[in-house]
Amino acid sequence: MTDHSRPSLLVLNVGSSSVKFSLYDATDAPAQDPCLGHGTFEVHRDTERLIFRHADGTRQNAQWPRTDGPADSGTLRNMMGWIEQHTEGHLCAAAHRVVHGGDRTLTGARVDPALMGELQALIPMAPLHQPRCLAPIHYLAREHGGLAQYACFDTAFHHTLDPLETSFGLPRAMTEQGLRRYGFHGLSYEYIAGVLPEYDERAAKGRTIVAHLGNGASLCALHNRVSRATTMGFSTLDGLLMGTRPGRLDPGVLLYLMRERGMDAEALEDLLYHQCGLLGVSGGIASDMRELGDSTAPAATQAIALFVRSVVREIGAMTAVLGGLDALILTGGIGENSAPVRNAILDGCAWLGLQHSSSPNTPQGACLSLPDSKVCAWTLPTDENAVIARHALKLLHSGA
Repeated sequence: MTDHSRPSLLVLNVGSSSVKFSLYDATDAPAQDPCLGHGTFEVHRDTERLIFRHADGTRQNAQWPRTDGPADSGTLRNMMGWIEQHTEGHLCAAAHRVVHGGDRTLTGARVDPALMGELQALIPMAPLHQPRCLAPIHYLAREHGGLAQYACFDTAFHHTLDPLETSFGLPRAMTEQGLRRYGFHGLSYEYIAGVLPEYDERAAKGRTIVAHLGNGASLCALHNRVSRATTMGFSTLDGLLMGTRPGRLDPGVLLYLMRERGMDAEALEDLLYHQCGLLGVSGGIASDMRELGDSTAPAATQAIALFVRSVVREIGAMTAVLGGLDALILTGGIGENSAPVRNAILDGCAWLGLQHSSSPNTPQGACLSLPDSKVCAWTLPTDENAVIARHALKLLHSGA
């Protein structure tokens, strides 16, 4: 029998074509693991599909005709209606992943009009992600006005970066106006940093690079689980080659496209966020590593090789900042699930003394390196929603 008296926290993690959500027991001292289950809400060509897996392993599905998109009111209405009808407990609060938190050093904060003003002002720095993150906050404020809401910021984990890591070679006045490197994927890195002692005490205390590899990808250099360097910078465009984003790019290319091809800011934005990366290098075959891996086209092979090269190159740069390397952690959709890409990256790190097993069936949470390897390597699953829930529940129970 469903217990509708138990308070629940809803965690929303909005992506470009899907929403990942989780429910947590929001009582002060839950009797067991507070996670009640995880769900995904995906938009396909003609339909919207919801899959929810309860903590006991049971699964529920639902489907609707497609509306406008995952961050629009129609889609959110379908998803919220299902959650309220089919899950245990009543919702007492919602917590959201927000990509850009600006200079904020604390991961979580209660949402109020002043905070929303700050976050909306950051949209030009993250035009692809920030509006999608804020859309469900606006929707819930409008349709569920009594619901407490919390925001957790992807940038906050990197507040420990020193000025040499955050500064560009720009005039000081521009740096002081916020044109600097922020870093992203912080919720994922915070999760890995938190569980690392359970797997490898040396890695937790030492010099470790975490590679968050998915459609969006970046590296973070940790020393004693504190962020010291990262590949993403002012925006989510920098660093590694990604699904549709180019990663590191000579700014002279942009000047050339503006001057010689007549491209304006809108055209460049569309190019950089939607047409580059694996999709662009493969000639439009796919932005998804799984599809590229199944393709025999030379362009698909080149796209994968360029991705691997970009990761290996940046691992070298991160190692230089740390002054050496004790461990490499691979996480994210590609890092957790693509053995061929993982093995290619590890092969590229042989110069660091990293020796690894090439087993194609390595489970998540497994050591990839051989016992006599100078650098240990792991594939660990990440859980951004668990980090969001932890911060939100702390604020909720403190009365914030």
